Amino acid sequence: MAQRMLLIDATGLIFRAYYSIRSEMSAPDGTPVNAVYGLMRMMMKVFRDIPAAACGIVFDAGRKTFRNEIMPEYKAHRPEPPDDLRPQFGLSIDTARATQAPVFILEGFEADDIIATLTGQARRQNYSVSILTGDRDILQLLSPQCEVLMPAKRGEFTVFSEKAFTDKYEFPVERFVDFKALMGDPSDNIPGVRGIGEKGAAKLVGTYGKLEQIYGNLDLVKPASMQAKLRQAKEEVFMFRDLVTLRPDVPVTYDFTQRTLPDFGAPELNKLLSDLGFNRIRQDAKDMGDLMADLY
Repeated sequence: MAQRMLLIDATGLIFRAYYSIRSEMSAPDGTPVNAVYGLMRMMMKVFRDIPAAACGIVFDAGRKTFRNEIMPEYKAHRPEPPDDLRPQFGLSIDTARATQAPVFILEGFEADDIIATLTGQARRQNYSVSILTGDRDILQLLSPQCEVLMPAKRGEFTVFSEKAFTDKYEFPVERFVDFKALMGDPSDNIPGVRGIGEKGAAKLVGTYGKLEQIYGNLDLVKPASMQAKLRQAKEEVFMFRDLVTLRPDVPVTYDFTQRTLPDFGAPELNKLLSDLGFNRIRQDAKDMGDLMADLY
């Protein structure tokens, strides 16, 4: 049986934790810490529930990436993070590094691209992969060797397999980027083809296949108004597909010969949690460290 690698989309989880934990939480020095707390809880939960032999914790480096060179408007409409969230990005990175797990951040690329690259490296090493993320763009990485874990209510995770994807969307995973290009993604400021929504995009890729097949059979597309919309957007929609497609060749390399699991009992982490005022989670982390030491 293949060993398992667990990859964590930490930046997305920071936002999720921030908006999920609305009670005021601050370190003794007054720094807000609700998102850091939530991320730490999710990390401990997933490592407790998902047996893994390797892991990577991945963060975005900034808002500008190679996608902004393709389309300057990409994500341009997003507001700046709230003031009480901004200092928590650096603290979250510090906390992840204090676990001694591999942490990945790279200028010019999104966390999703790093995850796509590490997923490919893991599969070539005969690892299966579980990805914890709240970003559905990661679904394009699904395969018999890769599953996606989506945070759900009460700290649980919804598991997306390749079969679950096909059952839900009624087309193969490899057409997901074409589907996203057609319907667009408002959260990323990608407009898609005007007048074609989620149902229309799913029908097109389900019936004809990828964009090349759709445009190769354009005369068969009904109604005629949809043909006209597709013709008008032909150049743009292929660019949209480039934008939503994750890069598998980011210049990062995973060292499978080194320790690749977090040490939740590490002294550095224990001190940092104490400095942040996380007294309860500090004891839970120590217990988690003892548990993982026994298991691995």
